[in-house]
Amino acid sequence: MNKLNIKKITLGQMGANCYIIENGDHSIVIDPGDNGLELIQYIESLQIQIQYILLTHGHFDHIGAVDDLVNKYNCSVYIHENDYDMFYDDKLNLSSYYKPLHLQSKVIKVSEHLQLEQFKITFIHLPGHTKGSCFIVFDDYHIAFSGDVLFKGSIGRYDFPTSSIEDTKETIKKMYQMKINYTIYPGHGENTTLNDEKLNNPFFNS
Repeated sequence: MNKLNIKKITLGQMGANCYIIENGDHSIVIDPGDNGLELIQYIESLQIQIQYILLTHGHFDHIGAVDDLVNKYNCSVYIHENDYDMFYDDKLNLSSYYKPLHLQSKVIKVSEHLQLEQFKITFIHLPGHTKGSCFIVFDDYHIAFSGDVLFKGSIGRYDFPTSSIEDTKETIKKMYQMKINYTIYPGHGENTTLNDEKLNNPFFNS
């Protein structure tokens, strides 16, 4: 099986990682950030078409460019069902503190499994940062896009609307019990692996 062709661009005032999986006319964007112009310029430089957008959670710094991409590429957008309302609510997605978003795109709710072209994808529900935050896992590749659930050496904050310290504790337990050593592509910062985080991340050992 061929490796995934993954490109990363860091966008916006929060330095959010946006990932592009190059797959011909069926390329996928994970968390398009909040700078649509810069992202579209980058996509155009790759000479690809975007057909799908997957969202790890609903905060503005990860979703802000969705309308720009949908208007440009007519792509489909997917988010875990528990963060669906957050997409359209500027207080829940935190954009009200900066520049309120009024996103218009249709978003498709995902409960767990998704098949996009040849890719088997699982939204592993890991609440705490938000009530619908997830790992987006490409099952055949052991790759997880972790959003703000897990970073190299840290985890996402749990003091926002819909956040929960109790859920975060349960999510850490759930991640620790995972058997697959996923390569982790986080929403901020550098890549890591789940095994490295189990060994070295202080939140796994507190």
